[in-house]
Amino acid sequence: MKIFFKKAMILFSFFMVSAFYAGCAFCKEEVSCENNISETCQQQLTDCFGDAFSLSQGVEKEDRFFDEHENKDIITHYMEWELTYENAAGQECRFVFNNRNGRKPAEEYMEDSMESYFCSLVRQHYQQHFWDETIARIPGCRETDSTLYFQRYRLFSMPDVPETAIMFDERLHYSLWENISFPDLQYDAVFHDFPYILNMYLFITYQSSDETERAEQCREAENLLWEMIDEMAQYTSQTLNAAVSVTMMDENGAAGGFSLAVLNGAYFERGNGIELEIALHENFFRT
Repeated sequence: MKIFFKKAMILFSFFMVSAFYAGCAFCKEEVSCENNISETCQQQLTDCFGDAFSLSQGVEKEDRFFDEHENKDIITHYMEWELTYENAAGQECRFVFNNRNGRKPAEEYMEDSMESYFCSLVRQHYQQHFWDETIARIPGCRETDSTLYFQRYRLFSMPDVPETAIMFDERLHYSLWENISFPDLQYDAVFHDFPYILNMYLFITYQSSDETERAEQCREAENLLWEMIDEMAQYTSQTLNAAVSVTMMDENGAAGGFSLAVLNGAYFERGNGIELEIALHENFFRT
């Protein structure tokens, strides 16, 4: 009787597990993005890429992820397009976008996609021409952990800093797509033409426990960074806006560091905090 009972329980457990996994096969939600954003935003594309671009037919794509909260697979069906144009250097470039705009209006989602593409283009340019060579020369620099970003400076408003309320309103109404032409984009003019900043984050490992040698290593790193900044400043005709944050590391983690701020290609002595944000805004919207 006991043997029979054990076998029955095993069979019951097997059927329950099988039923669970069979049920999970149906635990999914499929979402289809229907908006033909290439047509909805046609004028936007023409404004930013001119009349000479070519546009591919939409390609069907699928993305899926498991939502642990809902305990189900989310499968998204969407369309992707590739826009081809010629840049100012005569090179063929590609802007890839899709219609996964979710709850955002199509025009707003397209501007976000263009901004991401724009920032990626500029970041790659400055990385290839300045960044990669410099950080390779910095002793102890953790190249894989260090990075740079080209992005809009922050949008914020603080009650105790009246200037930021005006900044917030002006920045809120600034539109990249109304001010950019990708075929005419000049990388040396991006800091003059757009309210963006180059942010650099470096992690450097101390190569000694001796304080004198550590101080010397910091000075060498700072000197090399200033050499790079001077080259960038000359390249941009003294319009470079940048913020550099360096974290020095040892076996216990962060062990000091320093920062640099640059406005219009020159050292900004008040640092890379809120004062720089205000100065950047004033420099762009008031001059």
